[in-house]
Amino acid sequence: MLVSCSEEDDIQPFEDPRDKFTGQWSVNNESCQKSRYTVTISNDPSNSIQVLMYNFGFSNVSRPDTAIVAGNTITLPRQLNQEKWIIEGTGIYEDNKIQWEYSLEISGSLEACTATYIQ
Repeated sequence: MLVSCSEEDDIQPFEDPRDKFTGQWSVNNESCQKSRYTVTISNDPSNSIQVLMYNFGFSNVSRPDTAIVAGNTITLPRQLNQEKWIIEGTGIYEDNKIQWEYSLEISGSLEACTATYIQ
Protein backbone atom coordinates (compact mmCIF):
# COMPACT_ATOMS: atom_id res chain seq x y z
CA MET A 1 0.00 0.00 0.00
CA LEU A 2 1.30 3.42 -0.97
CA VAL A 3 0.20 6.51 0.98
CA SER A 4 1.11 10.09 0.18
CA CYS A 5 0.90 13.32 2.03
CA SER A 6 0.56 16.28 -0.22
CA GLU A 7 -1.02 19.67 0.04
CA GLU A 8 -4.00 18.35 -1.91
CA ASP A 9 -4.64 15.83 0.86
CA ASP A 10 -4.91 18.54 3.51
CA ILE A 11 -8.39 19.05 4.90
CA GLN A 12 -9.54 22.65 4.67
CA PRO A 13 -10.42 24.25 7.98
CA PHE A 14 -14.03 25.07 8.76
CA GLU A 15 -15.03 28.43 7.31
CA ASP A 16 -16.90 30.58 9.80
CA PRO A 17 -20.06 31.92 8.08
CA ARG A 18 -19.82 35.09 10.20
CA ASP A 19 -16.51 36.14 8.63
CA LYS A 20 -18.09 37.70 5.52
CA PHE A 21 -20.07 40.04 7.82
CA THR A 22 -17.17 41.20 9.99
CA GLY A 23 -15.28 44.46 9.56
CA GLN A 24 -16.11 48.11 9.03
CA TRP A 25 -19.06 48.93 6.79
CA SER A 26 -20.04 52.25 5.23
CA VAL A 27 -23.80 52.73 5.41
CA ASN A 28 -25.40 54.24 2.30
CA ASN A 29 -28.95 54.76 1.00
CA GLU A 30 -30.31 55.23 4.50
CA SER A 31 -34.07 55.72 4.36
CA CYS A 32 -34.58 56.92 7.92
CA GLN A 33 -33.11 60.39 7.59
CA LYS A 34 -29.71 59.34 8.94
CA SER A 35 -26.49 60.72 7.51
CA ARG A 36 -23.82 58.39 6.19
CA TYR A 37 -22.03 56.56 8.97
CA THR A 38 -19.89 53.51 9.75
CA VAL A 39 -20.92 50.26 11.45
CA THR A 40 -18.38 47.79 12.83
CA ILE A 41 -19.28 44.09 13.03
CA SER A 42 -17.16 41.56 14.91
CA ASN A 43 -17.53 37.89 15.83
CA ASP A 44 -18.88 37.27 19.32
CA PRO A 45 -16.23 35.07 20.97
CA SER A 46 -18.81 33.61 23.36
CA ASN A 47 -21.34 32.49 20.69
CA SER A 48 -20.39 30.76 17.42
CA ILE A 49 -23.40 32.06 15.45
CA GLN A 50 -23.58 35.58 16.87
CA VAL A 51 -21.93 38.86 15.88
CA LEU A 52 -21.55 42.15 17.74
CA MET A 53 -22.66 45.31 15.94
CA TYR A 54 -21.38 48.74 16.91
CA ASN A 55 -23.28 51.87 15.81
CA PHE A 56 -26.28 50.08 14.25
CA GLY A 57 -28.79 52.69 13.07
CA PHE A 58 -26.24 55.42 13.88
CA SER A 59 -26.88 54.87 17.60
CA ASN A 60 -23.31 55.73 18.64
CA VAL A 61 -23.48 53.67 21.85
CA SER A 62 -20.62 51.91 23.61
CA ARG A 63 -22.38 48.56 24.12
CA PRO A 64 -22.86 46.53 20.92
CA ASP A 65 -26.12 45.17 19.59
CA THR A 66 -26.20 41.45 18.79
CA ALA A 67 -27.20 39.66 15.61
CA ILE A 68 -27.33 36.03 14.45
CA VAL A 69 -25.76 34.79 11.22
CA ALA A 70 -27.11 31.85 9.19
CA GLY A 71 -25.60 31.46 5.72
CA ASN A 72 -25.95 34.80 3.89
CA THR A 73 -28.56 36.17 6.31
CA ILE A 74 -27.92 38.30 9.38
CA THR A 75 -30.82 38.73 11.79
CA LEU A 76 -31.00 41.44 14.41
CA PRO A 77 -33.57 40.11 16.88
CA ARG A 78 -35.85 42.60 18.61
CA GLN A 79 -33.81 44.27 21.36
CA LEU A 80 -33.53 47.45 23.37
CA ASN A 81 -30.22 49.18 22.72
CA GLN A 82 -28.26 51.41 25.07
CA GLU A 83 -30.01 54.52 23.65
CA LYS A 84 -33.37 52.96 24.66
CA TRP A 85 -34.30 52.37 21.00
CA ILE A 86 -36.15 49.18 20.09
CA ILE A 87 -34.41 47.75 17.04
CA GLU A 88 -34.85 44.67 14.86
CA GLY A 89 -34.22 43.65 11.28
CA THR A 90 -32.71 41.38 8.67
CA GLY A 91 -29.84 41.79 6.25
CA ILE A 92 -28.86 39.75 3.19
CA TYR A 93 -25.21 39.47 2.15
CA GLU A 94 -24.61 39.49 -1.61
CA ASP A 95 -21.80 40.85 -3.80
CA ASN A 96 -19.82 42.19 -0.82
CA LYS A 97 -22.79 44.24 0.39
CA ILE A 98 -25.44 43.78 3.08
CA GLN A 99 -28.93 44.93 2.17
CA TRP A 100 -30.89 45.68 5.36
CA GLU A 101 -34.56 46.07 6.18
CA TYR A 102 -35.06 47.01 9.81
CA SER A 103 -37.17 48.99 12.22
CA LEU A 104 -36.29 51.60 14.83
CA GLU A 105 -38.66 52.62 17.57
CA ILE A 106 -37.41 55.82 19.15
CA SER A 107 -39.48 57.49 21.89
CA GLY A 108 -42.60 55.63 20.73
CA SER A 109 -42.16 56.60 17.06
CA LEU A 110 -41.71 53.58 14.75
CA GLU A 111 -39.69 53.91 11.54
CA ALA A 112 -39.31 51.25 8.81
CA CYS A 113 -35.83 51.58 7.32
CA THR A 114 -33.63 50.20 4.57
CA ALA A 115 -29.86 50.55 4.23
CA THR A 116 -27.01 49.19 2.15
CA TYR A 117 -23.77 48.34 3.92
CA ILE A 118 -20.69 48.52 1.66
CA GLN A 119 -17.24 47.33 2.68
